[in-house]
Amino acid sequence: MSKAGKKNKIFYGWLIVAGCFILMGMSYGAINNCMGVFIKPVCEDMGFSRAGMGLTQTILSASLMVMSLVSGRVFSRLDVTLALRISSIFMAGGYFCFSFARSLPMFYGAALVTGVAEGMITTVALSMLINNWFHTRRGFAIGMAFMGSGVGGMICNPLASQLIIHYGWRTAYQILAVMIFLLVVPVCFFIIRTRPADKGLLPYGETGDEKEDFSQVEKQGVYYRQAVRTPQFWVICICAALNTICTSGLMQNTAPHVSDVGYSPTFAASVASCGMGALAIGKLALGWLYDKLGAEKATVVAHISAGVALAGALMAPAMPGIGLIVLGTGLGGAFGNVAHPIIAQIVYGNRDFGSILGMISAFANIGGMLCPVLVGGSYDVLHSYKPAFSAMIVLLCLITLAYMWAFRTQDKALEKRGFVVAREEKN
Repeated sequence: MSKAGKKNKIFYGWLIVAGCFILMGMSYGAINNCMGVFIKPVCEDMGFSRAGMGLTQTILSASLMVMSLVSGRVFSRLDVTLALRISSIFMAGGYFCFSFARSLPMFYGAALVTGVAEGMITTVALSMLINNWFHTRRGFAIGMAFMGSGVGGMICNPLASQLIIHYGWRTAYQILAVMIFLLVVPVCFFIIRTRPADKGLLPYGETGDEKEDFSQVEKQGVYYRQAVRTPQFWVICICAALNTICTSGLMQNTAPHVSDVGYSPTFAASVASCGMGALAIGKLALGWLYDKLGAEKATVVAHISAGVALAGALMAPAMPGIGLIVLGTGLGGAFGNVAHPIIAQIVYGNRDFGSILGMISAFANIGGMLCPVLVGGSYDVLHSYKPAFSAMIVLLCLITLAYMWAFRTQDKALEKRGFVVAREEKN
């Protein structure tokens, strides 16, 4: 930090983290993590199948996928703060349009607008901001920022449920959209700043006493074109997609699954809300674990936790199973948001961080795109979510082994092709 930064009681970067927390809470938390609460009432009112309604989430995820691919390059030409300001307005407006939908195509159109705007606001943009502002404690800062999606989901799930019960699902969409606008837009306009230099500061962890040119930090690591020439990179991308299917497949369907096995809709929404609370704590804890344990061990811990949650879903309606769902959702559900930017920085460095993370995030969003169709289609055929949950446990075991192979062999694969990996730090 600069001397000016030291005089401040709070380093401005922590305000950036707080702003990112709000953005995640009102994007992933209010939009993505509350989709499950709307599935049954919308389908019952409009006569849609669950797979048909699930396609709304698929389109949202597809939009996120496309924006993940292009956002890294967009941000190399367009200031991140300006992009967030524009996208925040469109995201709130797109979500408001759900309340006017009279047919599935109208739901799909609203999902497209919302997803494109959300893709410019979330993972890649916020990870780049935190990478700019923090040269140490990145994992903790990312975990703290991204836990906003869990807190947002924890608050908005029961809120949306009660709004649907008392006022209907259309009014629930409208109220949530207004909340998104009132919280997200001011953050983007008045708090977010792209780089510490915009506030006359240095990144967290830098004293300013060294003679090092800190602009060179952005040039450490490998180029995107180098990373994509190794099979390990594509294994990491595919694992990101499969992990999203496993974790989102449970989180998005926790409320309908708990309701299906015999509990009331209010209790089911409460379980989903508790899961979001555990997810919030899990994101902070997982970021800390990546700082302390490194990529390999922290990834194993996260996948074990996800397996515990899925095992709990298989045990339902037994109450211990409900408890395991909530417990395992913590670290297990946190993996998608928290781990991908940390893995991208640890394994590939900062040189082409936005483009590399964008590709990994795009594959994760492919998993999110396929998840509702696969899980919803399985339910429509088998009339239960449990077969899909069983398959996810097996898949998690295979994913864990694949990640371990990629982490242990990626550097050798790069060096074999003559690429030198010069990083600022490697956890």
